[in-house]
Amino acid sequence: MIYRKQADYNKFKCIADKCPKSCCVGWQIMIDEASLKRYKDSEGDFSKRLKSSVDFKDGCFIQNNTRCSMLNDNGLCDLHSTLGEENLCITCKQYPRHIEEFQDLREYSLSLSCPEAVRLLLQSDYDFHTTETEDENWDNPDDFEDFDFLIFDKLEYARDKMFEVASDKSISLLERMSIIQSAALQLQCCYDEGEIFEMDDVSYVSTDHLTYDYCLHTMDALISMEVLEESWKESIIKTKDFWKNNNWTIAMNPDSDTSFIFEKVLKSLLFTYFCGAIYDGQIYARAMIAVMSTCWLMMIYSANNNSNLNSIIYLFSREVEHSDKNINTLIELFESEL
Repeated sequence: MIYRKQADYNKFKCIADKCPKSCCVGWQIMIDEASLKRYKDSEGDFSKRLKSSVDFKDGCFIQNNTRCSMLNDNGLCDLHSTLGEENLCITCKQYPRHIEEFQDLREYSLSLSCPEAVRLLLQSDYDFHTTETEDENWDNPDDFEDFDFLIFDKLEYARDKMFEVASDKSISLLERMSIIQSAALQLQCCYDEGEIFEMDDVSYVSTDHLTYDYCLHTMDALISMEVLEESWKESIIKTKDFWKNNNWTIAMNPDSDTSFIFEKVLKSLLFTYFCGAIYDGQIYARAMIAVMSTCWLMMIYSANNNSNLNSIIYLFSREVEHSDKNINTLIELFESEL
């Protein structure tokens, strides 16, 4: 088994009560079957508190005014502090760690919805890249009997090329993203037409696909999404209105330090999403989730007088990435362009 991880993945540590946007507030936390059974069968002094905090029918923790019922007034998890990390459900153990499984490969990244993960990514000396280790283990090979290794090889190669483009500081970040969009569109056409071997030969050249009109128009997809906080939708509407009356190129040409931050966001999202196209064939849509999320973040940041970029990134991710409905909205948007 090959384990490919975002650099410094293993260094991540939850900052618990010091977190400015706790993952225990706002989201409904689903509980896996094994943990549900363990909680239902629990005994001892803490058992009553635990059982009263779980909705066993729907398989989730009960919320009190959007807060997980296990979260105390000090911003700490009573389950964690009383029973230990080993008794957390899978959701709470893993977050913000994200794992993608590909036959004999596992890819690990950190979700941008976590403020601490964003802080690590945005450090000036951090450049997004991956590291690999390998062992002789291979869990459940039968689950991947239909895995198309040839197509996956083409997707990996394409993503590596996209990483190269994303790192090319000799051209603007907007131009880099336009190149990635164009390449993804060519890859999708090759895939749809069954020309798999031609996927290695798509061109990575400059285009003008990411225009002002396109970026402004596609913000409507963000406005139409379900939200955790209504203020988020208001901020998107404000951003769109701002760019109707201001010079859009300002947002697309940030200083080098800020551009480097958005470059890392782009790479992170490509790493998380792109190769998942092996399962659904949505090559273009998955590339565009990374490209347009980065574009929109640049627009939001600039329209809000360059306010706290860390919070803009993790709030965007919380609202967009952790809702299947919202991700499907984006996929449908980009699929409609084909």
